[in-house]
Amino acid sequence: MLSEVIKTLGPEGRFAQICDGYEYREEQLEMAAAIAETLCAKEHILVEAGTGVGKTVAYLTPAVLCSAGGKPTIISTHTINLQSQLINKDIPMMREVMSEHPFTAVLMKGRSNYVCLQEIDHASYNVTMAGDLLFEKLKDWVETTQTGDVQEMGFVFPDWNEVCCNPDTCRRQECPYYLERCFYYKMRRQAEAADIVVVNHSLFFSDLSLKMLDPRSGILPDYDVVIFDEAHHLEDVAGDIFGIEFSNYRVNSILNRLKKRRDIAISQGEYQLIEGANASLFEAFATMRRSEFFFDEMYEKVERAQVETAAGELVTLLDGLAAQLQDQDTEGNPELKDRIDGYRRMVLRMRDELTEIFASSDPNYFQWCEKPTGSRFVNCFLHLTPVNVASILRNALWDTKNSGVCVSATLSTSGSFDYYRSRVGLTECEGKILGSPFDFKTQALLYVPDDLDTPSEKPEYADAVAARISTILDQTQGRAFILFTSYRMLNCVFERIVEHVPYRLLRQGEMSNERLIKEFRSDDRACLMGVHSFWEGVDVKGERLSCVIIDKLPFAVPDNPTHKARCEEIERDGGDWFRGYAMPQAQIRLKQGFGRLIRTKSDRGVVAILDSRIHSRSYGKEFLRHLPRCKGTTSVEKIGEFLRE
Repeated sequence: MLSEVIKTLGPEGRFAQICDGYEYREEQLEMAAAIAETLCAKEHILVEAGTGVGKTVAYLTPAVLCSAGGKPTIISTHTINLQSQLINKDIPMMREVMSEHPFTAVLMKGRSNYVCLQEIDHASYNVTMAGDLLFEKLKDWVETTQTGDVQEMGFVFPDWNEVCCNPDTCRRQECPYYLERCFYYKMRRQAEAADIVVVNHSLFFSDLSLKMLDPRSGILPDYDVVIFDEAHHLEDVAGDIFGIEFSNYRVNSILNRLKKRRDIAISQGEYQLIEGANASLFEAFATMRRSEFFFDEMYEKVERAQVETAAGELVTLLDGLAAQLQDQDTEGNPELKDRIDGYRRMVLRMRDELTEIFASSDPNYFQWCEKPTGSRFVNCFLHLTPVNVASILRNALWDTKNSGVCVSATLSTSGSFDYYRSRVGLTECEGKILGSPFDFKTQALLYVPDDLDTPSEKPEYADAVAARISTILDQTQGRAFILFTSYRMLNCVFERIVEHVPYRLLRQGEMSNERLIKEFRSDDRACLMGVHSFWEGVDVKGERLSCVIIDKLPFAVPDNPTHKARCEEIERDGGDWFRGYAMPQAQIRLKQGFGRLIRTKSDRGVVAILDSRIHSRSYGKEFLRHLPRCKGTTSVEKIGEFLRE
């Protein structure tokens, strides 16, 4: 396989012969060769590859070479953007370049992305949707779509959860649409026959969790090789999937579906009892002002017995509802029986999950609450989350598969994979760190001031940061990403500078992220102020982005329950939570933010990290040591000089 990799990616390889403007990259060939050797040896590997290496081509090449004629290779990503890039750009390009090795590839999504024809039928005849103009528009789309994928719908259908595929109401082989028209199972059959199957991390771990309970009940086709791109997200996604999430709207949603049925006999009084019990449970969590907290923190204000009694009452009522559904008269109506059985499974699933959240005694799991804002229906989530997924992944994944490949631009911390290995359970495997082909010493300048105070919540500190950002923007003529670690700081700075800088300020939350990027690219002096999602996966080339400003070192919020639970576990085991978890997490995040700047060999620009702790604290230099090597300065004036060179 190694010789084929060289024939494809080498200086005189097929890419160089076929693709106009293709540039040979030594790091790309080295990465592809390392992955090829790993797949041949049926082992695992971690690969960190800097910006510009061409990671997707580097892992697609050996993936294509090893997949033909056998089990499919799974490629898992975190973001929709990367999935789209793979399916619409990279894989078609690989088909052309590797025409001697023909292969098929399929994008696979979870059930809820696909419309269910059986649900459409039930909505047409039995539900109050019938005759609604938007529902009629949905039915017209169903008649013409080839995929049934909600992303191709072109309009928003607010009751999508009532017409999408659902594992509890699906009749599978007994459904009249199963063989020929079911969009979901058509996609599954295509995946079974494909050489490469592209999924996201959430679907991958959902499949893994199902197979842990029953090896025959998975979603993905059988595979021996999985390649994780954006692999730095694996721990968090696995934690979500192997835990439980229960929202305040979950019960009301199923009750609303049942109320719309004219052929299900449940009294209005019964519905009101269940709705009241659900409201009583979540009222206790509403007493906490914080957006995230442990159950135990709430129990300091509200009696534990009161909350657990409310949860028990709701569980009892859900159990009673399931019994009433089972007792419905469906004689002579097998379709109604199937439908009611599906609703009953949904109710029992809620009962079991709610019971597990409040009754769990597993020391590796913790209970916490999240209260998001801006949602139409959901204002509270109850969570049961594993503290550590390392042993879960080691037993269910790494020890059972021939090869696992983890790829990212940000996997190592302090020049080592030790932290990442410990978090995902890959204790013994090869690791390779590849630099970027870009010349950061001439393309980038790093500005870190030495005259700002230590970051704090004080208004004076926000004043100083806002003033420094204004000064930097004067030097760069706008054209900046301004990345924050919290919405609070973003809004504080925005309010202080919006009337004083002559540049358009685009603020996250004012429009969709896609629209923000489009607006940023269309204005040659705009600035984009963002949190979280703009630290990675955003690609703006050329002079439009000449500066990335980071307000401070991106340590996780100390009050975040997941962060606290993981740090407390490390302390219980005798470790150092700061250097063992908090600092590695911040290093990875900082590298992601830095990576937004230089995207091509012709880009030039400045990264400004407005955190004096880099100079004053012993750990500060550790952050800089493992960023790309570039010129540094503490002078704002040097920023303008560098950009004018």
